[in-house]
Amino acid sequence: MPRKTKIEPEPEGAEEIETVEPQEETKEEEIEEDKPITKPKRVLTEKQLESLKRAREAAALKKRELKELAQKAKALPKKEIEVKAAEYDKLEEKKKQLTQQQPIKKTTKKVIEVEEEEEEEVIVKKQPKKINNTSLDQEVSMLSIQQKLKLERQKMLMNTLSPMC
Repeated sequence: MPRKTKIEPEPEGAEEIETVEPQEETKEEEIEEDKPITKPKRVLTEKQLESLKRAREAAALKKRELKELAQKAKALPKKEIEVKAAEYDKLEEKKKQLTQQQPIKKTTKKVIEVEEEEEEEVIVKKQPKKINNTSLDQEVSMLSIQQKLKLERQKMLMNTLSPMC
């Protein structure tokens, strides 16, 4: 004969105990997760501390230099405009001076008539021309260059003719 097994329902209190225990475990796990994980501090030697200090000072110095450079860079366009304005003013002053200083050149001719016994003399005086030194210098240099070129050509001709003879 087959055996009959009885299945007994578990009491209600037993179920609660079982469910409470897993919830408590999850709460403990959550509390552990919420705590910040702190790493143990690294112990540094005096040399390492000094090198860190030097590095921080160098970084602060570099930061100050970069800040100063940035300020100078902002001021550059203003200075450039001021310099250009000053140059423009100087050029305008020079232009005014040149226009004012240039005298108007007038050539005058004097005619003197002298009456003598049937002869008339007409004397015309002209103002002497001003000789421009720069143009004379240029002409002299051009002449010297031309002479040198002639001499070189003569030498070349002599050299070419001498092997033939």
